[in-house]
Amino acid sequence: MRKKITISFVLLFCCFLAFLAVNNSDVVANRNHKISGYAWSENIGWLSLNCFNEGINNKCLQSDYGLDFDKQTGELFGWAWSENDGWVCFGKSCLDSSLNETPVGGEPFARISEHGLISGWGNWINLQDQGWFNLQGEQIDDLPGQKHACQNCAVFKDESRETCEICFADKDDEGQGLGAICQNCQNCSSQKCENCESCYDYGTGIDYSDNSLVGWAWGENGNNTGFGWLSFQPHQAAVSVHPPYVETVGGDIYAQEGLGSLQQGITPEDKFNATYMLQSDGSIVHFSSLCEDSDVCSDSGWVSDRIGALNLPDQESNYQSELGPLDIKGLLAGQYGEVMNISNSSQVPYLLGGKVYYAKDDLVLYYKYYKNGIGDKSGAGTIVVRGDLHIKSNQYYQSSAMAELKNLASVGYIVLKKADGTGGNIYIDSNVKKMVGNYFTEGEIYTGSKGESAQDWPLKVQGLMVAKKFNFERRHSNLQSQAPAEKVIYQGRVISNPPPGFTQIAKALPFWVK
Repeated sequence: MRKKITISFVLLFCCFLAFLAVNNSDVVANRNHKISGYAWSENIGWLSLNCFNEGINNKCLQSDYGLDFDKQTGELFGWAWSENDGWVCFGKSCLDSSLNETPVGGEPFARISEHGLISGWGNWINLQDQGWFNLQGEQIDDLPGQKHACQNCAVFKDESRETCEICFADKDDEGQGLGAICQNCQNCSSQKCENCESCYDYGTGIDYSDNSLVGWAWGENGNNTGFGWLSFQPHQAAVSVHPPYVETVGGDIYAQEGLGSLQQGITPEDKFNATYMLQSDGSIVHFSSLCEDSDVCSDSGWVSDRIGALNLPDQESNYQSELGPLDIKGLLAGQYGEVMNISNSSQVPYLLGGKVYYAKDDLVLYYKYYKNGIGDKSGAGTIVVRGDLHIKSNQYYQSSAMAELKNLASVGYIVLKKADGTGGNIYIDSNVKKMVGNYFTEGEIYTGSKGESAQDWPLKVQGLMVAKKFNFERRHSNLQSQAPAEKVIYQGRVISNPPPGFTQIAKALPFWVK
């Protein structure tokens, strides 16, 4: 495979054996609300669901409002604004206005189902108890005939036709769904499906491609009060909303069991998850490659769901795999450099000196600034942890020039399970903004989160990462910068000056050369 530009370094830097979608939660600062678009009421007019929508002056400066959802719990909540009738609450946010009970009893809620349909309540605050509207009607039998205006669609591995999460019984001239709303639909093509698991006589859903709402809600409480139908208009001057996402720069992504899901949002326009290849032995859904989806690279085949299983070195395999051997015994016996036993991060010097630093138990790593070597001093070094590695502070490389490649600062982290099978994980504190190095762990990597999008920092990693499982937990999402929540930038230090023990793994990684 060839590219239009010459690439003389390894491009594989994220090895997934499983993928965990990013979780979302409520936000309090502007430009972080996760639902976009408008809704239309024949009686009231336009309702804005996000203060950052197009067509709004002084975006979010005068009033910060919007709808949000928690991906983990499925809760939908927040505020919308109508110039003609004021505030509208959704779900649990209605409790802030002393609206304690819905027309059917119980506290207000709004919840996104497994397939993206939304049940629950919203309220026009000015009408108080007469202002409730229902986001989902009564369940009905599956409707015969073709379904239309389908959303959240993909072709899964070994299937010839699409699966779509949401469809409608009909559509209007602009392609907007009308009538009954259905979920989990099969035998689909071009946003049309033949059959669905279940339907409701009306309802709303979420289009994860841009985090907009689709469908209809009904507001009439049995005594001729309320504002009637509320039509969600996803394509009416909506802001381009995106969920938290991961981006890899200058590299590929491999995932043994598949990448992404129908419930996972896509990246912003002109943003991609990987620069080059997306490879998996499972379905690839809502994950993008710059080379596959643009004209930057020549040829094709940058995305494949038919790559065989790639197993990582671990205790069970005696640290042998397709990536090459990981010689733990030799590494700890001093065959690759002098071994220094450590128990805390202060014992790891800024100039690594070609040595191996071995922690026999969990290690907490604080601020590090790795320096280049001078003369015959190597800037490379490997930190081996038998247990869990907890990264609490930022890490940096010295940026000044050096005389020889062996002087280049290059750190490797090898995190192993204990003899009893526990440990082997990397936990990144939510305060960490920048990391450097080449990371290999037998277990999982957790990127950490403060729990709210407005409070989470984006995480930038310069190097490569290999793990059994990645838990991308950062919830950072900014509608203005469109920055990823986690960003891994491949650096060729693992090739230019491999840390002790990384040489064989570096040789096993692919080169792509013009």
